[in-house]
Amino acid sequence: MHTASSGGFDQRAETWDNAPRRVRLARDVMNALERQLPVNAGWNVLEAGAGTGLVTIPLSRKVGKITAIDTSREMLKELEKKCLESAITNITTCHSGITEALDSACIHPPFDCVVSSMMLHHIPDTSAAVRAMASLLSPGGYIAIADLDSEDGFFHDDGNTDVHHGFRRSSITALLENSGFSDITTGTAARIGKTNRAGIDKTYTVFLATGHLCKP
Repeated sequence: MHTASSGGFDQRAETWDNAPRRVRLARDVMNALERQLPVNAGWNVLEAGAGTGLVTIPLSRKVGKITAIDTSREMLKELEKKCLESAITNITTCHSGITEALDSACIHPPFDCVVSSMMLHHIPDTSAAVRAMASLLSPGGYIAIADLDSEDGFFHDDGNTDVHHGFRRSSITALLENSGFSDITTGTAARIGKTNRAGIDKTYTVFLATGHLCKP
């Protein structure tokens, strides 16, 4: 989800969950999280780019509490509606981008884990974003980033050129290492089959990169 600016996400918030592939992607990312991380019922988690909560809500059943941040107020409103309807009490929302999180009054670090799903490719300065995630973690805390593998530039239906066209896994590993993370693992979290903007049926892969912050 977008955390650089709300962009067109406010306008799409009410219908965001209507796309089955988004729901499947969130399910697959959640399954990958449980495979790659020792998810703990006592964890205090920050999810960056939480959007409507497709990952947030299932994750909330596995951890102690979640602070869900996004730059789209309307996306967060959809998440808040879901929490109200399902009587979910361990999710708190906060209108913030990841690089501004340390200065936000509604974010209270340190966290045991910082998670983002399909957010990083919307962030111009990915190094600053990962450094911000590291700064919000407890020593030894975990990071989990799910995003597109390098793609052909036709994944986004709207022709959005203001994004990264996925990432090489080696680049993500280096990014995490340079921000103080170790024991980094990158695995395939999901495969997205779609007719892309060029009219070609193609499968795009989504990685999950995890690691933990080195203790001083």
